[in-house]
Amino acid sequence: MILVDRVKRVSSLFIKIMIFIILLLTTRVQSQDWAKSLINNLQRVDLRTLGYPNVNQIPENSSAITSLLLGKDEKIYGGTSGENAYLFLFNPITNKVKHLGRLNEQESIHHALVQDSDGYIYIGTGKDMFNEIELSSVGLNSEPVDQTLWRDIKNHFKDYDGGHLYRYNPNVSNDKVKLPDMECEVEDLGIPVSNNSIYALTISPDGNEIYGLTYPDGHFFTYSIIDKIFKDFGEIDEQLSFHGPERYWRSLPRALICDDSGRVYTSSTNGILKYYSPESKKIESTTLKIPGDYYHNQFYTDYTVVEYFIKDDTGLIYGGTSDGYLFSLNVHKMELLNLGKPRSERRLRCLTMGKNGKIYLMAGERSQSRPCQFYVYDPKSSSFEELGLLIADRSPYYYWRGYQFDSMLTGVDGTLYFGESERRSHLFLYLP
Repeated sequence: MILVDRVKRVSSLFIKIMIFIILLLTTRVQSQDWAKSLINNLQRVDLRTLGYPNVNQIPENSSAITSLLLGKDEKIYGGTSGENAYLFLFNPITNKVKHLGRLNEQESIHHALVQDSDGYIYIGTGKDMFNEIELSSVGLNSEPVDQTLWRDIKNHFKDYDGGHLYRYNPNVSNDKVKLPDMECEVEDLGIPVSNNSIYALTISPDGNEIYGLTYPDGHFFTYSIIDKIFKDFGEIDEQLSFHGPERYWRSLPRALICDDSGRVYTSSTNGILKYYSPESKKIESTTLKIPGDYYHNQFYTDYTVVEYFIKDDTGLIYGGTSDGYLFSLNVHKMELLNLGKPRSERRLRCLTMGKNGKIYLMAGERSQSRPCQFYVYDPKSSSFEELGLLIADRSPYYYWRGYQFDSMLTGVDGTLYFGESERRSHLFLYLP
């Protein structure tokens, strides 16, 4: 009996010591944690894994979320980039992410998910845009660096057939369970431009025509859903520039948007806005220039491109640039306003309009030293507010910091969704 009491006392002491050590370590970790979120109520931030772990979760190195779409069924659809491209959905009713299958032999779905009037989802694919290109030193002493870079990029795509446009039927395929290696049930509609990725997509207001941009040649193309015909309109940007922010990639616009009349806008050579007119079937140029870091009295050439577009309920368009500026575009007055820059570093990666009329945005580069930070812009006060890093803190169960994001949208109930774009990524949720 005495021995039993001693064992109990020793066990109790051991447990108390372990609890003390755990609390001590926890305190040290928190005191040394430099990562901060400025969101007052962190219970409003959470995340979801892309499927069930060890069952049908989208694999690491294929999980960077680079496209998001709010479906007509009020579900959130997403596309990934990496070793393989995957399609998934998040159902707010069940509060879970569902794996919809792999796009066979495709690496990326980059800003390229749209839905037509009948509910079909169209998917544009391409090569992984986060992959490093093998750069050569041949010719650096005898030709401009831009020519060498362009040759290396063209070599990277020379054996690539081209990005495909696929059609997915959610009414038929959403209910089917997919394991990690199972393919997505899609119809292949073809390749719009050979040796090019599909870099961005948008769709006409009536849902009958799809518009796209390609990489690396920067072609603008259309696809008629009714006639099932592609049409290539050639280069949207005639100038070769490698202004970055990714040093080895050609600078090209990453987004398209339709106004209420059906005109399709994007940036072009030297940051000038252009639009495709569905009436004339031609690409027209405006005199409007998107904001950038232009230093006119220095030997420096800026080459900013549009990164992301959204549109509010009145038809006013907002855009973010590669130099980190937010702007608005009134297509009725053909007036572009520079709304400012929330931080000194480059890139305004993605943005969305909240149900409260405020614009939420991510600004930052693909680097450890300049990761994404979360901001909100209030059109009423014309002011920015910094919200810091996006952190999902559900300690002691899980804790995750988001550093890289390339897509955002607002759900039907006002929840904001963020597509993390890391080697191992999650779908983030935020309740403003």
